[in-house]
Amino acid sequence: MSRSRIWVSLFILIVVGLHALPVLSFQGARQTRWPFLAWTMYARSYPAGPVQAKKRSLIGTTTSGADVVVSAEVVGLSGPAFGTTYTAPIYAGDTAVARELIRRVNRGRRDSLLTLRTSGQVYTVTDTGLRTDSLPVLIFHAAGPESR
Repeated sequence: MSRSRIWVSLFILIVVGLHALPVLSFQGARQTRWPFLAWTMYARSYPAGPVQAKKRSLIGTTTSGADVVVSAEVVGLSGPAFGTTYTAPIYAGDTAVARELIRRVNRGRRDSLLTLRTSGQVYTVTDTGLRTDSLPVLIFHAAGPESR
C-alpha cells in the first residue's frame, strides 16, 4: 500500500473518531445521544403543524410625500443585521428604534423621512392550501412626543 493511502485512511479514521467526542465528554449532564444532536439545529424537532413565513417591509414617507422602501441596502447593513437591529424591534412597537432608523436614513438626504410605516403579510401553509394574513400597520413619526 502506498504511503499516501495510509495517510488518507488515517485522516478519515481521525475525523470519524472525533465524532465520538461529544458522547465521551461531559457537558453538564452526560450526553448519550448521537453526537450530531449536541448542536441545536439537529436536536430541536418541531411537532407537525402549519408552516408560516413572514414578509415584512418598512416604508418611509418623505417631506415631499413620496414613499421610499427602507431596506438593509438603504441603511448599509446586511439583511440579518437589519432585521435584528431594526425590523424586529420596530414590529414589536419600539418607537426609539424607529426614530433612530429614521435619523440614520435621513443623514445626507435632502428629502428627509417624516414617518415610517410597517407593512407585511404572514403566509401559512395548511392542509387546505395557502392562507395570507396582513400584519398590523404601525406608523412612527420622526419627532416623537416630548418627554416631561
